[in-house]
Amino acid sequence: MNLRAELAIIGRGARMQQRVIGALIIRELGGRFGRYYFGYVWLFIEPMLLGAAIGLLHYWRDRPTAFGPFEFFAIGYILFFVFRGILNRAPSAIPGNQALLYHRHVTLPDIFFARHIIECIACAGVLILMLFGLYVVDGSIPESPIKIAAAMALMALLSQGLAFLWASMSYAVDVAGRFLQAITFLILPIGGLFFLVEWLPVWAQEIMLWIPTVHIFELLRDGQFGSRFRAIYDLYYVAGWIVVTHLLGLAALRITRQRIGLE
Repeated sequence: MNLRAELAIIGRGARMQQRVIGALIIRELGGRFGRYYFGYVWLFIEPMLLGAAIGLLHYWRDRPTAFGPFEFFAIGYILFFVFRGILNRAPSAIPGNQALLYHRHVTLPDIFFARHIIECIACAGVLILMLFGLYVVDGSIPESPIKIAAAMALMALLSQGLAFLWASMSYAVDVAGRFLQAITFLILPIGGLFFLVEWLPVWAQEIMLWIPTVHIFELLRDGQFGSRFRAIYDLYYVAGWIVVTHLLGLAALRITRQRIGLE
């Protein structure tokens, strides 16, 4: 078999998986929101309302001197919403779509990809609208939109790897899924949403930099505020987390798929 034939086979397979994921996205949207168009609007309104609420709350309280407080916290919460949204829906992904696995073209990762694409598109759209609104109101322009987009992508990938693992654990041990929402709220104050690393004493910086989400929030703020603070992050460390969680998560999904096949 020559190279052209092999590439043609790979291309057909890629197009097939693209159609599968597209169909799963439509199914997920229909199952989550039904036939009512307001449900699709809510997909964008929910992160926008929560981000705005967090931003206004801190606007009326402590105000960072170098940044607009609404801008600092609202944009950060949208990034956290990606993390929370992907993880909180992970335990229901396998039980809610188990029957689809009888179709040989549908795989467990496809089910997660469809869900995660929905979450990322919604949050990215809200982030763009909020950044545009900030520009209209006070002329605030991100110093590096590429870094902001990279932070969104890295948070989605990290969340996806963790979602693979958590969904597999939840399928094997039902009680595991019950603790997930509590864990995501426990991560909220230490994940990097409410602080910059440079604000912390040196000993606390060393501890917080073990948390991968802290690096991603630093990248986000570096893209938005840039020279107004000293960003501290290591993208190689974040990439290591993403690779390891995906390898372990995909292996866990493979084991889970075998268990489903035996039932």
